[in-house]
Amino acid sequence: MREAEERFEIFSAFRMGIEGFLSMPAIPEGMRYRHSTISHRIAESLRPFFPSDMSIDVDLNGADITIWDGNGCALALFWAPSYIHADVKRKAIAFHERYCPSLTLAFSLFSDRPLMLVYRIGKGYIEYLHIGKETSEEKVLRRCTIDEGKADDGQLRLPIHRKRRKRLTSSQDR
Repeated sequence: MREAEERFEIFSAFRMGIEGFLSMPAIPEGMRYRHSTISHRIAESLRPFFPSDMSIDVDLNGADITIWDGNGCALALFWAPSYIHADVKRKAIAFHERYCPSLTLAFSLFSDRPLMLVYRIGKGYIEYLHIGKETSEEKVLRRCTIDEGKADDGQLRLPIHRKRRKRLTSSQDR
């Protein structure tokens, strides 16, 4: 299979697995859990969409989830409950450069938003995507080289529209 087809297949499997994860019951409020607890739940959701000869591990070599076979790493996942901070993005890029997976993804699981923010790191590039949680609609927001992505420490944020307040004039203030 060609590299581009392999990345497409891996990303499709990831998306189907995440849909399964998002349909799972949420951990009840007030219960304390570790990052690895959610990583394990995501890994369980991904299992049906990858071949049985591939291993899925949590917390391996610095990635939250790693999917690999005898030939090497196919997919590395890094996730956050809110925005992906610059240090997580740098960690994902460093993992990608060191272990050369077919695809590395860093994504945000916003509990209060209908979108996921995904950094898709491939061979020489980073794409910034929004994926609708319910619609699975994918929108590429930006594509750049890995070097440009390393230099950009800013966060790619979801557009949040704030209501404008009407300014009071001195006559209305009274």
